Amino acid sequence: MKNIKILSILTLFSVFCSCNEKVTNEKPKPDGFWKQIGYGNIIELNDTIISVYNISKQDCHLSFEEHILDFGKVKKHSKDTLTIRHGNDDWLFTRLEKLPNLCKTSKELNNDPKHNFQVFWDTFNEHHASFDIKNINWNEVYKQYEPKINENTTDLELYTIFREMIALLNDGHVKMEVPEKIKNEYKNQVEEQEEKYSKLDEFKLNKEIAEFYVDSLRNYNAGMVRYGLINKNIGYIQINSMLMLADYELQKDLDLRNFFGQYWEKAENRKDELQRQDEVDGINGILNSILNELNGAKSYILDIRFNGGGKDAVAMAILNHFSDKEKMAYTKKARIEKGFANPQKFKIIPSKNHFNGNVYLLTSHLTASASEILVLASLANTNFKRIGSTTEGIFSSTLDKELPNGWEYELSNEVYQDLKGKNYENVGISSNYQIEYSKNKDAFLDQLSDGLKNKKDRAIELAIELEK
Repeated sequence: MKNIKILSILTLFSVFCSCNEKVTNEKPKPDGFWKQIGYGNIIELNDTIISVYNISKQDCHLSFEEHILDFGKVKKHSKDTLTIRHGNDDWLFTRLEKLPNLCKTSKELNNDPKHNFQVFWDTFNEHHASFDIKNINWNEVYKQYEPKINENTTDLELYTIFREMIALLNDGHVKMEVPEKIKNEYKNQVEEQEEKYSKLDEFKLNKEIAEFYVDSLRNYNAGMVRYGLINKNIGYIQINSMLMLADYELQKDLDLRNFFGQYWEKAENRKDELQRQDEVDGINGILNSILNELNGAKSYILDIRFNGGGKDAVAMAILNHFSDKEKMAYTKKARIEKGFANPQKFKIIPSKNHFNGNVYLLTSHLTASASEILVLASLANTNFKRIGSTTEGIFSSTLDKELPNGWEYELSNEVYQDLKGKNYENVGISSNYQIEYSKNKDAFLDQLSDGLKNKKDRAIELAIELEK
């Protein structure tokens, strides 16, 4: 009987220890409040729902609530730190015990013009990464515009002031979205210069260039990617966006307008993080097919002269198909009020199906944003030669923000650097073989159109000559 009692006690003790061990070894849940390092956000996680607060020196307000996969994926977490994977980036957070009091204050100032101006100025002051490069004194900008605002400032007047401040930055990644009524009122008072070429005209021209040089031109996704052989042994791939590359099983013969509508109808039903992966999977599938189909190519021309950007991860997936060694490609770091966060490092990781020979990368001033990431990362590869004009010089991902009055805006808060620590923001990356394309879009497309009339594209001709 005594042995049975002892056995029972030992059993209970064993069970207790086992349960206690499970508790102590259990990973802490990421639910709760977290402050993002370098991006001016506080988040609250509650199972699969994330609430995002914009915070600046004098304001904190709830910007949006959504499913976590519309924000990113939880990569790892501990009691005090959290990493969320957002596309190609790792966003770092530190735990907060509670929401700051600033986030709980009255919303009476939400529509106050002076308060909204202050939040706008503060956010740029704390996060915009390129004041020094652009030689802009943001404090002087404050002194110039703050006296113009009072409690009676209209929405149109406030928007006009924000537009003027944004124009000073000369940055294609700085934008503001306001209600349609205010937009229309602004257009009525400002005569905006119309562009000669529409997006459809641009696509018609780049198709004509490809058709002139390539035998049996083929394409994916309504011309987002065009490809074929030049002179039977030079592969030509024209990539016109770092977006709209996923395979959503749409009709193969859709024109651009119908493709665009049907594509985004499918894409917008996907959680953001899943849709980003769709884009990467799409370009990987496209390039695998092209490399298999053009397996007789001795070299490749990658034409990104018309590529205005999209997803950085797509740019790196492209480069991975034309690289034979794993290596560092570039770094980036986010601005914080008194400096920068620790840099993230990005690697080239060769695809299983990759090409090792010469690659001629064609660029222009329309080559911008994520397509410039491809150019930046290609600097690490000795098999790449760049032909064309300097890229636009807008590398930073956009930091999305919202004013207390609900107006949405974007700014550039990151610095991208090559392996030597050089930053190309605002200046762009020049080519090994420079062609003086115009920085004006209409003039640049006129140059290409005139060249085609004379049965010649200088960049493609130069690539062919260099390969000879």
